[in-house]
Amino acid sequence: MDKQAVTKSIFTKKSQDYTFVVLFLLVFSVFIFFAIGPSLRTAFSLKKEEADLKVVDTVYEQKIMNISSIQDQIEQSREKLPLFNQAISQYPEVNKMVDDVKTIADKNQFTIKKANIADVNLIQSKKQIDRVRLIIEGKTGFDNLIGFINDLFQQRRLKAITNLSISPDREATTSGQLEVILTIDGYYL
Repeated sequence: MDKQAVTKSIFTKKSQDYTFVVLFLLVFSVFIFFAIGPSLRTAFSLKKEEADLKVVDTVYEQKIMNISSIQDQIEQSREKLPLFNQAISQYPEVNKMVDDVKTIADKNQFTIKKANIADVNLIQSKKQIDRVRLIIEGKTGFDNLIGFINDLFQQRRLKAITNLSISPDREATTSGQLEVILTIDGYYL
């Protein structure tokens, strides 16, 4: 084969079409890889980011609803706040606690023989409820003791009886008298 025959066979219409198609596909592949590929990757990452943001939006919406619910509860309880302040005072207020106990003791014929105050913490502490402990020894009848305890729990200031000791009064001339030792805890912030 000579040079002219080889040149004619290479530059035929059919080989020119195949060469054009191959070059077109090569250029198109390079174009897809460098121009369209990053755009497709960006589109898929944006789609994933959109899904993630929808999840975050749902979580934030739930948090906002919870905050709104808490605000509603606070608004409804706002008028009860003074009752809370009366139940658990800001300071020990030992004299008020003793006066409250003495008032209901007199009302229920509970004779107080001895009263001691213990466990008062006067150091300010944050976010902790402290207590004032009042230990009372006295004499009364059973019905009066029940009345005393009921009246104690009816008072606004929160109190708890942490120790109660009842024994018959050996010195009493009348039956039904009891010797009572009470430990009452009053709480404050």
